[in-house]
Amino acid sequence: MPLQPILFAGGSGTVGRQAVHWFRQRQPDWPLLVGGRNLATAEDVAQAAGQARAVGLDLDQPGLGLDPALNPAAVIMLAPDQALHGLRLAQRLGIPYLNANTGVTELGPEVALFMHRPGAHALVLSSHWASGAALALALDLARRFTRVTAIGVEVLLDEEDPAGPLAWEDMARVHSAAPAALAFRHGRRHWLSGADLQGSVRALDGRTLAATAFGSIDLLSLWATTAAPELRFDIAMGESSSRRRGAETAAEIAVRATGERDSQTTTARSVLEFSQGQASLTALGLVLSLERVLGLVGGKPLPAGLYMPEQLWAADWFLQELQREGAVLHHPVDGH
Repeated sequence: MPLQPILFAGGSGTVGRQAVHWFRQRQPDWPLLVGGRNLATAEDVAQAAGQARAVGLDLDQPGLGLDPALNPAAVIMLAPDQALHGLRLAQRLGIPYLNANTGVTELGPEVALFMHRPGAHALVLSSHWASGAALALALDLARRFTRVTAIGVEVLLDEEDPAGPLAWEDMARVHSAAPAALAFRHGRRHWLSGADLQGSVRALDGRTLAATAFGSIDLLSLWATTAAPELRFDIAMGESSSRRRGAETAAEIAVRATGERDSQTTTARSVLEFSQGQASLTALGLVLSLERVLGLVGGKPLPAGLYMPEQLWAADWFLQELQREGAVLHHPVDGH
C-alpha cells in the first residue's frame, strides 16, 4: 500500500525547510507535501527534497485552502495556525497533528477542540523550545536526583544565527499577548513582570549575560514530570560560546538543576551546543517527535490522544539522536 504524504504546513519557511531536510535525510522514501503561501518558494524546497510536491496554503481558509482530494498522513504545523484550520483538517481526516507555534497562553483553543473530539486523532503540543531539545536536556539532568528542588533553563541566542532574531521575535509575540512570564515558585504558578523578568544566562565559556524570563511550554512539562517547586526559563541574545572561540555560530542551551542525591543537596549542569543553528535544531527535534508519532521508531503509530513531547520519547534517546546528528553535550563538573 503506497504511503500517504506528510503535510509540512509552512515547509518553505526558516524552520520548515530545515524540517523537510531532516525528515528526508532520516526517512528517504516517505512522500511529502511542502505547503507555503508562496508556491514558488515551496516548489524550490520540494524539488530539493525529492519525492515531494509543493502546495499553496491559505491559513485563513477552511482546510488550509488545500485540494480536498489530498489525503495527507499527518499535518506538521510550522506556520501560525491562528484559526486552527490545520487542526480541524487533521481532526476531519483522523490524522496526527503536531503544532510548533503555540505559546503557553494560547493552548486553550487547541485543547478545547481536542476535548470535543478526543478520539479523532493524535494531537501533539510540540511548541517547546527547539521542539524538545531543552526539555530533554532538563529531564536527563533531573533523573540524576532522588528529588529535584529547582530547574533553570537558560538559552543563548546568537544574533548572527539567522533564526536567532526570529526566535527572539516569537518570544516577544508571546509576551505581547501575555506581558507576564510563567514561572513556578514554591510549587505554585507565578507570573513574572517588571523587574522580575530580568534574569541571567551563564554561557558555556563562563560569561554571564543579562536575560529575560520566558514563559515557555517547557515549564509545564517540567512541572508535571519532575514536581520541582522552582522552575524558570531565561533567554539572552549575544555571541554564542562556539562563535566566540572561533567556530560556527551555534544554538546553545544550558540547564541547571538542584536537588537531593545520596542524602545531600547538590547542583548539576548540562549544556547542549548545535553548530547547525537554532532553526535546524528546532526542526530536528520536531522530526524526532514526528517519527515517534508515525511509529517509524519505537513501535506502533501513536493512538488518538493529547500529548506533549516527553510522552513520545525517552530523554536519553532524544539526546542520543541529537548527538548522532551533530549536537555536543557538556557536563561541567562543578554545576556552575
